Amino acid sequence: MKLIPEWYDHERCLIAWPCNLELYGSQIHSARKEISNLANQLAEEEPVYIYCNSQDIKDCRLTVSNQKISIIEVNLDDSWMRDIAPIFYKEEQQLKSINFNFNGYGKYPNYKNDNLLSDIICDQFKIPYKNSSITLEGGGITYDDQGNLFTTESVLLNSNRNNLSKQFLEEELKKQFSLKNVIWLKEGLFGDDTDGHIDNIFCPIGNDQYLIASTKDNTSKNYNILQEAKELVEEYLSRLNPKIEIIEIPLPGEIEIDNKVLVASYINFYFCKNSLLVPKFNVDEDLEVYDIFQSLFPSKKIKMIETSNINYGGGNIHCVTMNMPKI
Repeated sequence: MKLIPEWYDHERCLIAWPCNLELYGSQIHSARKEISNLANQLAEEEPVYIYCNSQDIKDCRLTVSNQKISIIEVNLDDSWMRDIAPIFYKEEQQLKSINFNFNGYGKYPNYKNDNLLSDIICDQFKIPYKNSSITLEGGGITYDDQGNLFTTESVLLNSNRNNLSKQFLEEELKKQFSLKNVIWLKEGLFGDDTDGHIDNIFCPIGNDQYLIASTKDNTSKNYNILQEAKELVEEYLSRLNPKIEIIEIPLPGEIEIDNKVLVASYINFYFCKNSLLVPKFNVDEDLEVYDIFQSLFPSKKIKMIETSNINYGGGNIHCVTMNMPKI
């Protein structure tokens, strides 16, 4: 049994069509256009499946209008596919899944449809799965190819998710995914509505390299959070492997839409076979981040994609997608 890192080959990409009007408000149509553009970029490299509420199917088909993209009618409460999709793994040369409990981040009342989606996806593609009673979102974990899983205490140990001890959860995750280590960061970005998902601050990229969000602004509420996170993972990983390299990815400058300051991060990106799809915020840091990614992935095309309206809803490229690994 082995978790499959995101930079490995993909069979397809899964996306959920934005549907939560309370979350997006007047930005929902702009967010849908950005999702459509993202899906079109993805469809150049891998099959794309968009899951959509029945009342939004017509709008989805008109907005997407790409014959390479499959649109599937389901019941949804929200659009964060990363958090509600199956957690795939490889066992005996077969793709399988553990489908964790989803409870609307312990704060939103409408989540029952989203909690059923992982089973629906597995049934659709005939993927064997088992259900877990642990509450866990896909954006709340990340993992490398060395048997290490990373998460944040602010999410997985939050009383609004699991009333379980750190030791119990760690042992359960190790057992379910045959892990060597579970590495706990304290928290995610300040103001993150998920209570601090790790996919906004930290990401393994292979070849003993890891990305971590950073800011040089010591007045930022994220400054100490990110300094502590870097020190923790650096100390832990260097004990396991002295060759590891941690690369800092600057946070974008403050971005505001309709008087709402976005929780924004370039680390919320998506691996494709020949490219990286990275959020674009139209700020000075865009070019700096482009250069960093291009130096790290010289054989890939770095595609900076406008996603500020998706981000208005609380997430970004990584949050709205789930890669299904190819076996």
